[in-house]
Amino acid sequence: MRSVSLLLLVVSPPFVAVNAWKNARNALSTPSDIQDGQTGVLMVLPPRQTDTGTKRIPDVDHPFIAPGPNDQRGPCPAMNTLANHGYISRNGITTFEEIILGSQEAFNLNRDMISGMVAGNMLTRGNPFVNKISIGGVSPIVPPLPGQIDGPETQGIAKHGRVEGDASMTRSDVHIGDNRNFNQTLWNTDLEILAQFGDDGPDGPATVFNLQTLTELVRQNLESDQLLDPEVYPTLKSGPLALKSLKFAVPIRRLNIVFGTTQQATKHIITSFFMNQTFPENWFRAASPVLGSPIPAQIAAALPEWVPGHNDENGVFVADPQAPAPFNISPGCANYWDVLTNAIPGPLANVTGVFKQNVDLLTGILFNGSGCAEPIAPAGPTNT
Repeated sequence: MRSVSLLLLVVSPPFVAVNAWKNARNALSTPSDIQDGQTGVLMVLPPRQTDTGTKRIPDVDHPFIAPGPNDQRGPCPAMNTLANHGYISRNGITTFEEIILGSQEAFNLNRDMISGMVAGNMLTRGNPFVNKISIGGVSPIVPPLPGQIDGPETQGIAKHGRVEGDASMTRSDVHIGDNRNFNQTLWNTDLEILAQFGDDGPDGPATVFNLQTLTELVRQNLESDQLLDPEVYPTLKSGPLALKSLKFAVPIRRLNIVFGTTQQATKHIITSFFMNQTFPENWFRAASPVLGSPIPAQIAAALPEWVPGHNDENGVFVADPQAPAPFNISPGCANYWDVLTNAIPGPLANVTGVFKQNVDLLTGILFNGSGCAEPIAPAGPTNT
């Protein structure tokens, strides 16, 4: 699913830079801002990591510990893995800064790329006033937005809609099953497709996920969901539907990039992340910060028949409207329009104090990465 993960760094090589950031943040002179009984927490964009080479992950300070009954886990295998190893808060409740620091440390993700992903999740499914978000569902640790301007609960990233949608590789659609936990039946189907189209690798013949495998996975999931789920909706409206449905393929292509030993997304590696939600043995992060991949666009180009849309109340597919000018100049700009217009609650445009500072920081990050010429204020629906 679409989402990313989080972290509380322990004393390790990057600790000096992290500790310096913490000291700078603590030195900020910010007056206390209390709204609706909540105390605002000012967000600060962390620095880029200085240790950007490859390293073995996890280290000895981050052993796997299975989540307890009160720990939050959700539809994103990468975040669940980071939580299980303590690269993010093990209870699954985290912050803007933790997400960025954890993703840099464990996956060597480029700060600008990960900050944009985190900004979108925090604005749509977190509480940006107190700087908390659940990687799973509703938690008493994450209060509703002040004044309950987005409903009586802060849902967490597992909530269907906005950024979490249908057509997953290993989770059922929300309307026909469990959209949070691993589905062995779906995974078995994925492995059948891998056996047909995969490359040969260290695990044997047809055991490496390649572009053709990912394309067929997207095709199969879109076709089956259209038949099985009368309310199927891959969420955001802009861009090719195949590209939006890559919430299950995106983690694979990222793992293909960040695996520093063979540069291959093998069956063994992907099974470790998706099924067991743990780092594989002898796993190394990328040798340089990961910025992105051409694979999603390549898959979308291979499936031009899948236009953006959703099923209506009668189970009939309806094409979604495209981004208007001037936001139709590029897929990135169209996606920015889509997120601000359809996913981020409109009342966030009118908040004050620390709340406004945090919203401005997050929306500014989204705008800076969009390629658009002009920003948009949040205008999405509430309590959805």
